[in-house]
Amino acid sequence: MAIKNITSTVFSIATVLVIIGASLTVIAYGRGYRLDFTNKSFGTTGLVAATSDPTGAQLFIDGKPKSATNTNLNIAPGWYTVTVVKNGYQPWEKRIRVQGEVLTRVDAMLFSSNPSLFALTTSGVTNPVLSPDGTKLAYVVPEVPEATNGAQMVSRAGVWVLDLLDKPLGLNRDARQIVKREQLDTDQALLFWSPDSKQLLLTTNTNEAYLLESDKLNDIPKPQFDITILQKDWDEMRAAKEKEKLLSLKDEVMNIATSSMSILSFSPDETKILYEASHSTTIPVIINPPLIGTNPTEEVREIKPGNLYVYDVKEDRNYFVGMTKDLITQPLPTPSIQPETLLQPISNFKFQISNSAIQWLPTSRHLVITSKDKVEVMDCDGTNRKTVYAGPFWDGFVAPWSNAGRLVILTNLNPSAQAIGNLYAVNIR
Repeated sequence: MAIKNITSTVFSIATVLVIIGASLTVIAYGRGYRLDFTNKSFGTTGLVAATSDPTGAQLFIDGKPKSATNTNLNIAPGWYTVTVVKNGYQPWEKRIRVQGEVLTRVDAMLFSSNPSLFALTTSGVTNPVLSPDGTKLAYVVPEVPEATNGAQMVSRAGVWVLDLLDKPLGLNRDARQIVKREQLDTDQALLFWSPDSKQLLLTTNTNEAYLLESDKLNDIPKPQFDITILQKDWDEMRAAKEKEKLLSLKDEVMNIATSSMSILSFSPDETKILYEASHSTTIPVIINPPLIGTNPTEEVREIKPGNLYVYDVKEDRNYFVGMTKDLITQPLPTPSIQPETLLQPISNFKFQISNSAIQWLPTSRHLVITSKDKVEVMDCDGTNRKTVYAGPFWDGFVAPWSNAGRLVILTNLNPSAQAIGNLYAVNIR
């Protein structure tokens, strides 16, 4: 009887130990611990979640093919070069750090190797201006000569607005006219958006000014007799918007921003800051301990004047983008936010007008870089700088489409047929 009891007790203990061992094994496996039969070792691994847009790309790690994208891989901790390749698209590559028991995300957006163009306008365009919210494009269609002496063309001259939003059935391709030339002499007009992207200020070559609604035809344009008052109101609106963004920052970031940054722009989702360093300093660690699973690209916290950086407010990480002289070939504009427009403690803050030479894609993860003869896109952490368009375009004008799949440029592909350019969409994805 005693032997039976002992046997039963031993069996129960063994069962409990087996259950505990199995549980620990499952937990260890879930946390990334693996047996390495090659090196005869047991240790933790990191989980790499690799996705691509478009899907179905090939994933390489340190030059070795692994699998298609949209997959998870267990990899030993360390630094790796990850490459994503798909036919018809430019390769994506980044050096990342994999940490044990940590999920590392690899999100590759691929850009076409052979971008296509299609015309958005055909009547000729001058002075295109992108709205502050990036969803509308205003431009002037000048008066053109009649087709022949005996045929009268329908005049499209005036000011037009094109929505850069994707709508069902391609309805977004139709621009709307907001003022006709027969109402105003718009041929030499200059256009300026209101901070809320709802109105346009039109100034003529005779120093007249008119306020236009951007969502309808202005049958009777409203004269603006005192531009100074309107400019002051708009400046105050801009200052209020920028100050709202700044006040959302933590005090430590605010201190660095006021003393060592000239901010160029916030990302569309307002989680990142593109800036030029004005003084040498070190960005202090704001989030301690650091967040797990953040961008695995190596960061730089020591900043130097003359360099451009992107600071991720949400993840508290800072990335070197490049030297200002290499990325911005024209002088930076005068700050749109003057010290007297901001209240303490940000009275010395320097905020630049958005510069078309470097701007955000609507993804909030990519920057568009415009030079004399090409347009490039790169990840906001300074990696994967790719040429997405190389060809003629006028006045350095480049505007991202709201879906981040196209860019709008101003160019003339047939100067012998027409003296002025037109707007073209460049499909980059």
